[in-house]
Amino acid sequence: MSLLRFPEPYDFALSTERFRRFGPDLANLWREDALLRVVDGREVAIRAAPGGVDVEPLDDRTRPEVVTLLGAPFELEPFYAWAAADDVLGPLTVRLAGLRPPLAPDPFEALVTSITAQQVSLYAAFAIRARASPRPRRTRSSRSASRGARRST
Repeated sequence: MSLLRFPEPYDFALSTERFRRFGPDLANLWREDALLRVVDGREVAIRAAPGGVDVEPLDDRTRPEVVTLLGAPFELEPFYAWAAADDVLGPLTVRLAGLRPPLAPDPFEALVTSITAQQVSLYAAFAIRARASPRPRRTRSSRSASRGARRST
C-alpha cells in the first residue's frame, strides 16, 4: 500500500460511515476494512492509515479521484471557526472533528447522487443507485433462476 497524506484533522471512520450505514453503494463499495472504487478499470482499495489513507494502487490517475472522494478539498478550519460560536454546531464540530463529507469525483456521478439523495431517505437513495449501477455478468444458473422469479404481465 501507498500512503496518501491527508490534511488534518481527518477521521477515516467518520468520513466513510455512510458507505457502511446506508447499504451497498456499488460505485464506492465498503468491504471489510476498505472502501473500494474502480478507477480506469482498476479496483482501488482505500484503508485507514496514520496521517492519511493507504491506497492501492496509488498513482497519478487514482490520487486525484481518491483525494476528491474523501473530501480533502473541504477546508475545515474556517468552518470550525465560524461554527464555534453556535450553540448547536459548536459542540458538533468537537464531536465530529475530522469528518470530511465524501464527494463524487465524476460530474455525472455527482448529479445522480444529488438526485437520488433527494428521496425519502438515504437508504432509498442507496437502493436506487444500487439498482442503476452496472452489475457483474450473471452466470447461466443465475439467469435461469431469475427467469423463474419474474411475474407475468
